[in-house]
Amino acid sequence: MTRIARPEFGTDGLRGRAGDPPLDPDTLVRIGASLGLWLQRQGPENKRVLIGNDGRASSYWILESLAQGLASVDASSSDLGLTTTPALAWLTQDGAFDAGIMISASHNPAVDNGIKIFAGDGSKLSDDAQDEIATLAPQLDIGDGIRPRPREQAELAVRYQEYLANKFADLSLDGVKVVLDAANGGGSALALSTLTAFGADVVALCCEPDGHNINDGCGALHPDKAAAAVKEHGAALGICLDGDGDRGIFVDSAGQVRDGDDVLLTLGTRLRTEDRLPESTVVTTVMSNLGMHKKLRENGIEIAITPVGDRHVTKRMKEHGYVLGAETSGHVVFGDDGLLIGDGLLTALHLLSLPGVVENGSAGSFVDFQRFPQLLLNVPVEAKPPLEDVEAVMECQRAIEADLGEDGRVVLRYSGTENLCRVMVEGPVLETVEAHAEKLATVVRDSLR
Repeated sequence: MTRIARPEFGTDGLRGRAGDPPLDPDTLVRIGASLGLWLQRQGPENKRVLIGNDGRASSYWILESLAQGLASVDASSSDLGLTTTPALAWLTQDGAFDAGIMISASHNPAVDNGIKIFAGDGSKLSDDAQDEIATLAPQLDIGDGIRPRPREQAELAVRYQEYLANKFADLSLDGVKVVLDAANGGGSALALSTLTAFGADVVALCCEPDGHNINDGCGALHPDKAAAAVKEHGAALGICLDGDGDRGIFVDSAGQVRDGDDVLLTLGTRLRTEDRLPESTVVTTVMSNLGMHKKLRENGIEIAITPVGDRHVTKRMKEHGYVLGAETSGHVVFGDDGLLIGDGLLTALHLLSLPGVVENGSAGSFVDFQRFPQLLLNVPVEAKPPLEDVEAVMECQRAIEADLGEDGRVVLRYSGTENLCRVMVEGPVLETVEAHAEKLATVVRDSLR
């Protein structure tokens, strides 16, 4: 029996270079089998798993590896094909599947890939469940044999579009011009066909995945292309998805890029005005802009702050019954449908439903705020000891925080998927922010070599 290393799930599943452990065929077969066995422990009935992907060339052999592992323990799999993470999650629970797997590396380049596992209710699989699967995988001996291939069920995507059509039954985008940049990823066909079904005149950018062009100078990380197209075509809104469609960055009709903070403030203010915001509270992370915090409070809205990661946002929303949360990076989570998962296309439809968009063909309804200068530096590190134990780093952070006072802050955290320490400094004066960030980044770099 060939031995494999224990696959370590990060903050958002497994992610890395396709072909290298844990994203190699041998490990993935065992992960598929481990998931199947874990599902069997939940009940005796047959287990069905829905699998989708965001269009990377490596997705197809990853699918086969996972499916072969599932079949080895008598669990069946269905291939949804090219799709978005939120569509996969919704269809998992809607189709009575027992689990879902999204093959995606989100905003990473095409050479990378990953898997995100969802429970039968469409929620991300718990940390405890992932730990059980990771522990079991190296222990399995998957014998050779011809096993059933996954059943192709791309037609299921229509049900997700019908869900959106029913959710926004009063929305007509006839005559409304929209720019869509799908990052040559999972939303390329789905988002285009959905917006067209609402009647929108869609200017499509980067909606032609070839397996290698995902996130290549386009999508949520590169909104400039969409911003130029919005101004050129006089569009009401620009929509920039990331590779797997769970994030959205937007462009208003004036060509201004709008991130998750803008969306949270705008939609939160609307819900507060309509008395549909429980406890007048929204949820966001430590990375959100202090200027947005100030404007929210001016509008009578309180803020629940969590660590970085949409799972932390959704956890807080579940605990308190909040209906709106967001990350600056573009994960916007709505609590009214129970799924609590970021969805760039769903967010776009909420924005297009704002008063004045259809009537005026202009998404000028974003609420503006004075953004505090914020600098985020990604510092490569060789080790990840608890930051609070690295005295030189803590001493530098305390000195910066004392200098900034109540008008600024410092956020230090490790990346969950890469050997990086993220250094964020925010304050009212750009030059001061830059100087502090560079100084702290240097201390981090020197201390964690």
